Amino acid sequence: MSIQTSEVNYGMFGKCLRLTNGEKELLVTVDMGPYIIRYGYVGEDNMFFEDVDKFATNDVTDSPYRQNLWWVVGGHRLWASPEVAPRTYYPDYYPVKYDISGGTVTLEAPVQEWSQIQCATKITMRDDGNVELEHTITNMNAWDIELAPWTVTVMNAGGVVYIPQNVRKTGFFPNKWVCFWDYTPMNDSRVSLGGDYITVSMDPDNDVAAKIGVLNEHGWMAYLNKGSAFIKRFGYEEGVKYPDNGCNCESYTCKKYTEMECLSPAAKLVPGGCAKHSETWELKRAANIEEV
Repeated sequence: MSIQTSEVNYGMFGKCLRLTNGEKELLVTVDMGPYIIRYGYVGEDNMFFEDVDKFATNDVTDSPYRQNLWWVVGGHRLWASPEVAPRTYYPDYYPVKYDISGGTVTLEAPVQEWSQIQCATKITMRDDGNVELEHTITNMNAWDIELAPWTVTVMNAGGVVYIPQNVRKTGFFPNKWVCFWDYTPMNDSRVSLGGDYITVSMDPDNDVAAKIGVLNEHGWMAYLNKGSAFIKRFGYEEGVKYPDNGCNCESYTCKKYTEMECLSPAAKLVPGGCAKHSETWELKRAANIEEV
């Protein structure tokens, strides 16, 4: 199937680019962000969460930014680790430059005020409707900085995140560990440390968020919801420095949505230097993790 690309208006998110093979579709915002705000089967529910009620916001009035509210928006976004307020919570509500070439769109956000980094995303939809992404963060400062590209994909309610357990034989040394954020009790009912998989689910009656992180040597994680599976594949490098005590794979959950987060190794960027993070996405019909 050939990929069709068009410009559309998508509710409160404004002008978007739509990529579709006729079976699956992806929408990415260009009036702000960019955010990949929708990915799913044509005519069916979005796999991604859309924060139309502005459920998740942060007040950045006292920050150096000109806006006073950061909004999660939803969908998929590129961030820079480590998470530091207010730097991370940049209210990116500015138009995005974009280029369309067949089934590939390249999007470049403006340089962020104060932090002086610039984010760009290249999106390619393959003929089967699956997606290849290349994210780039460029240091536009006059001095060196250190960061790690960090992608956050906000999933719609009702499903479960699956993270495969490491199986590499390490003898007397550990081969797996889980980091719990300080607001997450180790007995949180939404987190299950199974023999083959770690799972993270959502509880609409739980007002307290939870987050875990792992070093995922398999390089993939999946989200199953309503008979469909969304699979993210990403890199793993042995012996490099990952953020958050060595995590390249994280999941955050709250009463409205669950996030699938991936991180590249930390990198020191000279002025004009850039760090990259690549992912591939698959969308398929699956009733359980064994079908993924």
